[in-house]
Amino acid sequence: MTRLVQASILVLAAFVSVAGCGAQTGNKAGGPAAPVVLRMASVNGEAGYNPAVDELLKRVEAQSNGNVKIEMAFRVGEFAPDAEQQIVRGVADGSYDLGVLGTRVFDTLGVTSFQALDAPMLIDSYAVEAAVIEGDIPARMLRSLDQLHVSGLGLLADGLRKPVAVEKPLLGPNDWRGIPFGVYRSLALSSALRALGVDPIEAFGSRRDQALDQHQIEGFEMNLLGYRLLNLWRQAPYVTANVNLWPQVLAIVGNPKRLASLSSEQRDSLNRAAQGAAAASTGLVKSDDGFIADLCQEGARFANASDADIRGLREAFAPVFTDLRRNPNTAQFIAEIEQLKPRTSTPPVAIPDGCTGPAPDLAAQQSVQPKKTTTVTALDGTWEVTFTETELAAVDGIDPSEIGPGNAGTFVVTFDRGDITGPVKSGERPPDGLTYIVEGDSLTIYATDASMGGEVPPPGPAVWKYRWSVFNDTLTFKKLGGQEPSCSLTVSPGGCEPSVFVVKPWHRTN
Repeated sequence: MTRLVQASILVLAAFVSVAGCGAQTGNKAGGPAAPVVLRMASVNGEAGYNPAVDELLKRVEAQSNGNVKIEMAFRVGEFAPDAEQQIVRGVADGSYDLGVLGTRVFDTLGVTSFQALDAPMLIDSYAVEAAVIEGDIPARMLRSLDQLHVSGLGLLADGLRKPVAVEKPLLGPNDWRGIPFGVYRSLALSSALRALGVDPIEAFGSRRDQALDQHQIEGFEMNLLGYRLLNLWRQAPYVTANVNLWPQVLAIVGNPKRLASLSSEQRDSLNRAAQGAAAASTGLVKSDDGFIADLCQEGARFANASDADIRGLREAFAPVFTDLRRNPNTAQFIAEIEQLKPRTSTPPVAIPDGCTGPAPDLAAQQSVQPKKTTTVTALDGTWEVTFTETELAAVDGIDPSEIGPGNAGTFVVTFDRGDITGPVKSGERPPDGLTYIVEGDSLTIYATDASMGGEVPPPGPAVWKYRWSVFNDTLTFKKLGGQEPSCSLTVSPGGCEPSVFVVKPWHRTN
């Protein structure tokens, strides 16, 4: 059985009305326009990663009574370094109606209006972030996007990005010097990291996961919700709790011609929905405290930079601000944001007892203690399924690396009172060490080696969970979640389980 699974925040939002949308559609009697579906591109791997975006989608449909819907196009660019640039170009040329992407990338396309948002340790608290997003700064910044042939619709601010590291927490400048550090494509972010003596490596999503596995990077920047959702604590367990480098601010952009084709009612629905999503989302991101205790239990470890460490970081970043202020607009935005900041030092973050110091040996903790069902259940027997590569590719949330002719065809699996033989093709050697336990309609499969002798995922124990159902000698499965080495939602939004079980129903042969 070939396996490849590694799988795929809170947000503040502001919305600017679409400019230049003068055209209307509607019937000759003046009735409502025909329903429209707007396709929005994202580099993210699944729904739920940006709750404010999900909120916007729901509100658009509700405000328009179903007359306007947004359909997400996930994983645009497949986590390539230029994926966010691809979204801008795709929206500009009409490949997508809308796009959501980090404002950090605009300076690589010649638009520097957003660089104040990425100035290191300028927006260093959720209170400051909220004040920026809820003011008029976003509207003034968004005007500059016309030169990229896209319309700026609004800004969404993600959780604050903290330093995350593999070997030890990154506190003062000496801890940073010389390490390869994963970052999104951005001139401002890379400049800030170089000021610390860091080697910035453009890597995010599955490419960041691979770079961690291959020891090509030793740290990266991430908010705590994403850090937990993507299970990144398994590869990089050290987080500096009280250093917020910058927020990940997302821009919503649209194709001007497509927006102009909407009726006035449809545009109004889009405006009202965005304003409602903005009002709702500004209360979602307030603190990282709730994540720290949960992440600590998982195995992450936190540390607070000292006042001297923070002074050292700000001193190292001073030349970056000098360069940014050479642009008068950026200098003005920086000055306005500084006026929003309290004149106090950065306080330490409360870290629960036992959450500091060396990280536990997660590999040792993840040793699987297989359980077995020893009685006969309706699942017992031999089952067979046949599917094509096309049918495999159609599975929701499948990791593209699972798709290939070797993973399609006819498979047979046998369940026998806690032991599994297969799934395997005729003539192939079945994997060893698979056991299972049945608890109602839940099936948990234990694998002593998730790689099954291969390379992806990395060797190590795994637990895969499915919901199962048998009816008239037909067996169906649904993924429920699981764990395995380097499992990450960025790679497989469906979870960490082999997709071979869920492509089509299985039929009993014995």
